[in-house]
Formats: sequence, structure tokens, C-alpha cells
Amino acid sequence: MDQARSYRPEEIRNIVLLGHTGAGKTTLAEAIAHRCGVISRMGSVEQANTLSDFEPEARLHKHSTNSVLMYATHQGHQINLIDTPGYPDFVGQALAAMPAVETAVIVINAQSGIEFNSRRLYHAAGEMGLARMIVINKIDQAVDLPALVEQVKASFGPEVHCINLPCKNATDVIDCFDQTAGRADFGNVTDIHREMVESTVEIDDAQLERYLAGQPMDLAELRSCFIRAMNIGHVVPIVFTAARQEVGIDDLLHILIEDVPSPVTGRPKRLRKITAGGAVSEEIIECPADPNAPLLAHVFKVTTDPYVGKLAMLRMLSGKLESNTAFVCGTQKKTHKAGHVLKVEGRDHPESGVAYAGDMVAVSKIEDLQVDQIIHAVTLHDEFKPLPPKYPTPMFSMAIVPKSRGDEAKLSAALTKLVEEDPTFRVSHDPQTHEIIVHGLGDMHVRVMLEKMKNRFGIDVGTQPPRIAYRETISLKAEGHYRHKKQSGGAGQFGEVYLRVEPLDRGSGLEFVNEVFGGAIPSQYIASVEKGVYDAIEHGPLAGYPVQDLRVIVHDGKSHPVDSKDIAFRIAGKFAVRDAILKARPALIEPIVTLEITSPECFLGVITSDLNTRRGRITHTDLPVPSIAIVRATAPLAEVTQYDSQLRSLTAGQGSFVMEFSHYDAVPPQLQAKLAAQYKPAVETE
Repeated sequence: MDQARSYRPEEIRNIVLLGHTGAGKTTLAEAIAHRCGVISRMGSVEQANTLSDFEPEARLHKHSTNSVLMYATHQGHQINLIDTPGYPDFVGQALAAMPAVETAVIVINAQSGIEFNSRRLYHAAGEMGLARMIVINKIDQAVDLPALVEQVKASFGPEVHCINLPCKNATDVIDCFDQTAGRADFGNVTDIHREMVESTVEIDDAQLERYLAGQPMDLAELRSCFIRAMNIGHVVPIVFTAARQEVGIDDLLHILIEDVPSPVTGRPKRLRKITAGGAVSEEIIECPADPNAPLLAHVFKVTTDPYVGKLAMLRMLSGKLESNTAFVCGTQKKTHKAGHVLKVEGRDHPESGVAYAGDMVAVSKIEDLQVDQIIHAVTLHDEFKPLPPKYPTPMFSMAIVPKSRGDEAKLSAALTKLVEEDPTFRVSHDPQTHEIIVHGLGDMHVRVMLEKMKNRFGIDVGTQPPRIAYRETISLKAEGHYRHKKQSGGAGQFGEVYLRVEPLDRGSGLEFVNEVFGGAIPSQYIASVEKGVYDAIEHGPLAGYPVQDLRVIVHDGKSHPVDSKDIAFRIAGKFAVRDAILKARPALIEPIVTLEITSPECFLGVITSDLNTRRGRITHTDLPVPSIAIVRATAPLAEVTQYDSQLRSLTAGQGSFVMEFSHYDAVPPQLQAKLAAQYKPAVETE
């Protein structure tokens, strides 16, 4: 590809496409690319030949599975566009793209109306301080567009106004901001124009006075006022398109160039300072898009490209970046140079000579670059951190095992790269079950990440639900005793321990107390007794789970001047504790989690009924906004390990939840009996 031209901040528009799956975001991006001459013909999601969906996982599933950066030029301006997945499992990709742009375009399917993910992303963009625009797409297939417009206004508030309207039976659109009259399929162009102008001038006293006095309005000043109104959320324009037929695309491009903020006219990006000690301070600084200032850039995405290796995508905040520009990554001291400054056009990476503040570019093969780092000029001694969006907690978990033994060594490195790429994908190692567990936002999310691992790194894994971390505890005080005596010809082994156990409050763990007096157990062996106690509680007598929430008090014992050794008292301590636990009415306890479930209000009844069948307890219900319900509850983890897919089924894919550990509580007797019956302890000798 030819070298990409560089653009100044005022010539750049940074846009992210958001919305529910099936809204037509990828097709809209394809139509923009076609109208701007990036491609000679439009591809389609169904044929898996679009600019955005070039990864094998997207082609397989016929929908976006990753955010994709692309760019187009129009009328001397550059439009940087991020196409994001609409499937709720991949919402982390959409959220991660927001800090890189000034404007969020929420795409709504005219057939389906407002869907849950569109609503969630609209509010998330507002919380991030972005200008917002709503595109109602597929207007050629709409059932009742006027009713949908009213629904959008009712859902998102009085700041929402149409900036154009469909006309000629949804084969064209008419601009209601630049034009004062015309014929539309519904609504009155004159009234819509007046409504938009009045909402715009409300934020500027001078413009408002001029408008109320009946004086002519200067279009350039009105546009400037409109952009400021978008920046503060006072105006959210509605635009109509039928992307597959390219209806409304030219007017959308006109609006993107003329009526949405550039890096210069948008709200400045905000950063937090990092103190000298490395802590993130509460001080927030604004970073104007000044190309003459020292270099600052935000690493908003990292991916692994099969041809160029590690690719870090940067939002230029200030200054400029050239191939020989020296910079520092985050809080590190090592100096780097970009080598090549790249633009990103889907899977292609044409080289750019220089990137100015406000642009989005990429650099490759710099392993030190990580997501949410701020790279800065070597002359800039202050260090900063971006303000990240609020990511949902990954709640769907699977244990994984490589299918090939030769892949075990490669697995950790591959998982580390995948975690770098997705802020809602995590990996943990369970020290009790020794399982490698991957965590995502849902079954689809985890499945696609494992597909990426197979396609990119050649590692195939088997999956299974992770084991529940049950624990054992005691219900009563009890005494325990054990004498370890072993003679094998030479020096023997001898150690005798008397102790008692007492139950503690939940979450207390183990408390070891030494009450031995008079040297019944020599002091040098007390530590060995304690080690034996810890050995004993690794596997409880009921079902083999770790024992917790007990106090072990060693109060007496016997020793031998020749045969007593550390190992003897360790063994005696271990079996004395086991003896006491068996007498103390051992019991199984299970992890209890708190749930916060968000869904449309109409599903409130089925959610609460379902939780009751899962031994759940509803603690609070709330209706924070119209038609949205929040349910807070507690439930045993064992009952909600697959709750992600089950909640989607209950709520037609519109429910989501966050979950975190709360405490341990007693297992019902019938479940305890079942788990105990499954336990086959290994035969142990002294």
C-alpha cells in the first residue's frame, strides 16, 4: 500500500461504532469505506469479506469478535473509525475503544429497536464524556420509524433530536440542520430544523439572544455551538441510514466532517498523574491536542499480528511521533524508537511518515508496550495514567488442559498475550485444585478466546467446569491425641502430642496456640508440631477438602531424649489433629457469592423465581431507570457456575450480572452426604 498521508488535529475525526449485535455496524463501516474510496466494492458479513471481520473467528461466527481500527479520507479530512463487536460477551472491546475517540456512534437496528447492549453502551459513552450520535440503520426494513424515534427519545432523554429525516420512501435522507424546508417520509423538516437550532443555541447566551431577536444565524457559528452542545451531552443527534444500500451515507459523512468534534474542538482527554512513589494520584490533568507540545500517547489496544508481531495501537494525545522519535513506555526508564509509524486499515498497515496529536496509529515489535500505558517524550519527567472505562467483571469460568503434553510449556505465554489483548479476559491458577482457569464474560467469549489461541499459537485445549472450592470445618470443641513411635534397628522416632480444637468464626482460617508448660514437648519441636497441624488441614476427613476456621491448642505431650526428632513430632501433630477433628463433628462449607443482576424489568419475576430454585436469597431489588431492574442476591457458587448462559436464556439475551465472593456457609446435609460418599482417601502410613 502507498504511504498514508498525515493529518493535523483539526482535520481528524475519531469515531467508535457501538451497538447491539445485528445493528449493522460492520456494514455501516463498510459503506463508509466504499463511499470514501478505500474499497472498490462493499463486502458483507454473511460472505465474511468485510474490512473489519478479517480474523478467522469473526468469519466463522459471522459477527465481529474484536474491535477493528480503520480509516478513510473525505473532503480533506481523515475519519478514524473503530468497529466494535455488538455481542454482549465482547463488550470489553467496545469499552476499551472509547478513550481513543471524541464521538460515540450508537447504531440501532430499525427492525429490532433499542436493545439492551445499545442502551448500556449509550450510557457508558456518556460516563466517559464522549459526544454521542445515534444512527438508526436499516430504515428500508423498518416497521414503524416514527414510533421508534419516539421510543429513542423516551429512553435516552430530551437531548435527542433528529438531524436528518428519511425521504423518498427510505431511499434517501434530507438534512434538517442545514436546510429549513423539504419533504420527508414523516415529520416536518421546518419543525425539526427549529427544534435542533433551539436546542443548540440554549448553551450560548449570545447565540440565544440573536435567535430570539429574529436575527439571521451564521451557519459556521451555529456548527461551533452545536459541537459544544454535543460535547456536554446537551444535544444527541439522530441520523438515518440503510447502510447496505448506502442510503444516508453521504449525509452521515457530511455530518461527521462538519458537525462532530475534532480532537481540537472535542473535550480534552484526561489523565491522572503518577506520584514519585509510583502511586496514582487523584489529580486529573487535561491534555489538549497540541502537536507542538511534548509527545504523549495512550496505548488503547494491543494485538498480535502474524506478520508484524506485537502491534500496539496509540491514540496520539499531544506532540507528534516519527520513526526516529525517542519515547519512554509508562513508568519504565528504557528509551524506545517507533521504527515504523503505521496506520491501521483492518488487516493492512500502511506506513505513515508522521502522526500528529489527535491521530490513531500503531507501532510494532516493542514488547514493553502494554494496554493503558501512556508513552511520553524523554524530556517529559511527569508520568501519567489514563482514566479507564468501568469494565464488567468476567464471571464465566472454565478449567483448561492442553490436549498435547508438548503444549504445556507454551500455554502460559499464549494466555499472557490473550490477556493483554482483552481487558475482560483473565487467567488464574487454583492452588487447591491445581487447575488453570480462564475467565470471560460468557461462554461465547471464552470459546472465541480459546479459538484464537488455537488459530494463532497452535495450542488446542480441553475444557471443563472448574471444581468448587469446598472447605471443611468443625462444629464442637474436641480433644485429640497421637503417639508416634517407630523403631527400626538403630535410632528410633518418638513424639507424643495432646491437643484440642475449637471452632472459630467463618473466615478466621487457622489459629495455632502453644500452651505446653514444663517442657513436656521441648520448645525446638513446637514448630514441627505446627507443621504437622498444617499438613493435617490440607485434606479434611469428610471429603478431602482443606479445613478452616478452627483453633488448635497444643497443651501436652511426651518426648524421648534420644528418639525424639522433628519428623516424629510433625507426624504426631498431624494425626492428633485428625483425631480431634473427627470428634468435633466435622462439616462441609461452601463458597457463597453475591450477585448483582441487571435486566429489563419485564424479566424480574422469572429471575427471582429462578434464584429461589438455586438456593439464592434476594437481598434487594431496584429500578434505577425506567424499564431496567437490578436484583441483588446471594447464592452458593455451585448453583451459579453456568449462570451466564442460564440468565441469557431467561432474559432473551438481555440480562447481565456481576458476581464476587462473599463468605462460606454450611452445605445442606444431603449434599454433604453426597460429596462425602464420593471421597476416596488415599491410604496413608506414618
